[in-house]
Amino acid sequence: MVSVVIPVYKVERFLDACVASVVAQTYRNLEILLVDDGSPDACPAMCDAWAARDARVRVIHKPNGGLSDARNAGIAEATGDYIYFADSDDTVAPNLVADCLAAMREYDADLVMFKFDTISESGRTLLSDYRHNDYDAVQVLEPVEAVKMQVRAEIDGYFWAFLAPASTYQGTGFAFPVGRKIEDLARICTVIGSATRVVRIPETLYHYRLRAGSITATLDPQLTRDWMKAADDREEYIDERFPELKGFMRLQQLNFFANLDYETMRQSLIAGLKIDPEDADALRRRIEGLRGEVEESDGEAIPDALRELLGTLKTAVARRAEPAGKDGGEGVGGNDGGADGESADARPSLSELFRDMREDWRQLRIQWADARR
Repeated sequence: MVSVVIPVYKVERFLDACVASVVAQTYRNLEILLVDDGSPDACPAMCDAWAARDARVRVIHKPNGGLSDARNAGIAEATGDYIYFADSDDTVAPNLVADCLAAMREYDADLVMFKFDTISESGRTLLSDYRHNDYDAVQVLEPVEAVKMQVRAEIDGYFWAFLAPASTYQGTGFAFPVGRKIEDLARICTVIGSATRVVRIPETLYHYRLRAGSITATLDPQLTRDWMKAADDREEYIDERFPELKGFMRLQQLNFFANLDYETMRQSLIAGLKIDPEDADALRRRIEGLRGEVEESDGEAIPDALRELLGTLKTAVARRAEPAGKDGGEGVGGNDGGADGESADARPSLSELFRDMREDWRQLRIQWADARR
């Protein structure tokens, strides 16, 4: 039996399409757990209607606790041999479960990963370019190989992009971090590390809906904090489970900053995600700490292009973190003079800083790409 756990919250527009795609699986031995996370709309009644329609559907009504809490509730109630997580605003291919189980048998694997595509709110297929999907043949991996690929962002952390045994989650102390976002990154390597063999099949089996109201589309400063907590959780697990990857982990976490897209940073800092001084300082300390640990480790060297890029990024974050002046100006504003005699008015605004960085950023990315080849 395969248990399919679907947390449900404020998705009445998309819920029926999601559940219908799961009910229509060609593999029939399913337990479908709809976890109503205190949804304030019509979703609770819709869940109950599905349970009345299909005996395989079971509804868990609970107070609102967030996605992690809902998933944890589903894990606790699941009785299947395998557990699969789906998001209630997405849809799945009818052969998802059947193809995953077939791949497990064929390749003697207990963790199966697959490709996904993106769809609009109306269900139209969208163009997307995820590194996770950048493969065309079956890949059979040892867990340590898959962990390295995940850290290098070649495998995404989405829990709906794989099928795993229930024993990975039950009786092991596994739990999604309640009250935090970026929960997938925090636990993905724990799942990989619990496997004996990983197989990636080049089939698109999941349809990820991009919509304005989703968690990842709603940016707020808490995302920065939760990302750092998730990265810490992942690093702590890998250091304990795969101590031979310590040097690799430090360098790859720095590579995350090297691979940041300029436009993403600009939009996040200027238009969307507002990083407050405390968060910017924590990010700056993280960069410095990782660099120091890499330099002390054996066999891992920081490419010159990455060193330059880190310096540029550190400067940008430091300037963003400068406090407002007495006149109430934000960010790099204020009326206190700099230590070198520079007046506050002479400091560039954030948009000016990024405009000045554009060409340097482009050149550094070219150098970094050359260094990786």
